[in-house]
Amino acid sequence: MIKKISTLALAGLVAWPALAAADTDRIAELEGQMQAMQAEITELKQQDESGKGGLSSDQLSMGGEVIFRGYRIRNVWTFDDDNKGDDRDAFRLKGSLWANYQATDDVSVRIQFTNQSWGETDDAGDNVDNKVFLDNAYIQANNLFGLPVDATLGRQNLIYGSGFVILDGQSQYGSTSIYFDGIKLRFHLTDLVSLDAIYMKDRENTPGHSVRDDITLAGFYLINQECPLTGMRQELYALNRKDETLDKDIWMYGARFSDRLQNGLDYSLEGAIQRGDATKDVDQKAYGMKLDAGYTLQNTAFTPRFYANYSYLSGNKRGTDDNEQWDVFYGGWPQWGDLLAWKYLNVPPNNLNQAYSSFGDYSGVTGEAIYSNLQIITVGASAQLTPKLSANLSYSDLSFNRTDPGVDKDFGDYYQATFRYQYTPQLSFGLYAAMLEPGDAFEDNDDSATEVFWEVAYRF
Repeated sequence: MIKKISTLALAGLVAWPALAAADTDRIAELEGQMQAMQAEITELKQQDESGKGGLSSDQLSMGGEVIFRGYRIRNVWTFDDDNKGDDRDAFRLKGSLWANYQATDDVSVRIQFTNQSWGETDDAGDNVDNKVFLDNAYIQANNLFGLPVDATLGRQNLIYGSGFVILDGQSQYGSTSIYFDGIKLRFHLTDLVSLDAIYMKDRENTPGHSVRDDITLAGFYLINQECPLTGMRQELYALNRKDETLDKDIWMYGARFSDRLQNGLDYSLEGAIQRGDATKDVDQKAYGMKLDAGYTLQNTAFTPRFYANYSYLSGNKRGTDDNEQWDVFYGGWPQWGDLLAWKYLNVPPNNLNQAYSSFGDYSGVTGEAIYSNLQIITVGASAQLTPKLSANLSYSDLSFNRTDPGVDKDFGDYYQATFRYQYTPQLSFGLYAAMLEPGDAFEDNDDSATEVFWEVAYRF
């Protein structure tokens, strides 16, 4: 590049005598061009000598995290002390490194690598070995083609609301990571209203069209950040989940309304219906809701917050040709705590199919927390006990909506406690403890499921 510009400059100088008869404006123009070329040559030389090219430290940011946990898990799938297949004492380690390059005011690139494993084993595969995988890799282009449209292209996390329908991309195994591969276009309709158009791949699986085994998420998500009449946040969505292996093709239509008021009250109300094909020959007709409310005592010691939740996920009715069992879409692992996610994990040892035999019929993803056929009533409290120590305690009553003949609907009692100590802005320590006492639906195996893990995390 420097050689090319220098050649052009030399050509201009050689031609200089022929320009003697040119008018003064033309001469001034050429002198300006020469000065501009000389400045460009100097800049390129400086970049070449520094070895930085066009990359500036102001444009590049980096970070990462290391999370180390120690687990003690008992009876999460069987409720049976004599069955040791679902007991676990293990370390869990996760490490991530990310970099973000801000090329221009509107264009950036992000890339992140992650590894997560349950201790050191001889096994190979997701979640068990030392495989490092591409966790995020996307291009962010705002104001695309001069329009009020932001594009996110590539491997990205996708989270809406409280995670009721979209949070967990099921990209690796279980709760390892949450990414999707795909395209999100955000249309800014006004300063407060936006419409997201999304097309994401949950599973690409076998390349080519000879085998139909992809899983795809697509649809629209409308967000009004502040209603002019009520001040609440409003969200409307129409989402499609298609699983070619099961011939599943389900549309979900829903709405969410939420707000945090100045008097300390906060709430979130969300509901959705599902229509389409549960399988090739079975129609989907399901519905669900998640209602949250909380109240924070302001200007008091510890800033306590008291909260309640009611969630309903429909179950499959006996004697109908349709499937009324809620499809989890991507509202998996986190929203009702770690232990309940273990209990709903789609793995063969899980004894939920003893309560309702259709438990895993409409999920083809191993490791998916397939929440369905469930009512949850939760009360809890959280507080900032010291400037660095926070706590959260909750109790939930669980029941099934539908069960097999002769099986009671009492799922059980669910207790959770979480403590976190923020040692420095980057370093934190945590403790999670939970117990699920099985109800009358599990008369044959009624030993409590428990989970305890400690955590140390450093984020930078």
